[in-house]
Amino acid sequence: MSASNESQARKPQSVPQTYLLAYNVLCAAVWLRVLTGVISELISSGRSTDVYASLEPWTRYAQTLAAAEVLHAIFGITRSPVFTTFTQAFARSTQVWAVNYAFPQTTSVSYAYPAMILAWSMADVVRYSYFAAMLAGKTNSGALRWLRYSLFVVLYPVGISTEWWLMYKSTTVTDSNALIALYYFFLALYGPGSVMMYKYMLKQRRKVLARAN
Repeated sequence: MSASNESQARKPQSVPQTYLLAYNVLCAAVWLRVLTGVISELISSGRSTDVYASLEPWTRYAQTLAAAEVLHAIFGITRSPVFTTFTQAFARSTQVWAVNYAFPQTTSVSYAYPAMILAWSMADVVRYSYFAAMLAGKTNSGALRWLRYSLFVVLYPVGISTEWWLMYKSTTVTDSNALIALYYFFLALYGPGSVMMYKYMLKQRRKVLARAN
């Protein structure tokens, strides 16, 4: 699940702010498409395979688009910490390309997949909408702010556990010992890494909501 700081321009320059506003509106729209799609598929068929067939490309490209946020942090367009932003982007990009896309035989049949993209899309629709509202000058966005810094309490454990499970399942069908070793290394990092990230997000939540009050 993602926890980068608010994507605001360092200076009130029209070009960076306009770009960031367009970027966040685009990302919010794409993730809204994923969110409504997974809900619709689960209601209409209830099959994980249908969710995968319909939304795997959308989710993969939506997450790949988020790699731009690493460049935003590096070049100072946003105030997001570079290491945290890179870690989040790398982990999710690995998940969508090297697990979900690469191993459809295990990903498509697991209900961990719709649970994962449901958690991702709910969090990201709120996150990008909040950033867009802030960049548009809508500073009185109390409800969005609360959702932005509160939904992760439930959604992050769902996202991280389903990511872990899908990566683990991929190791059961690959013949590459090198890939198995690499994925087990990543799986071992999930424990301490997720605890560290969760604590970071809780700290950010306390700071932002206290400042808002």
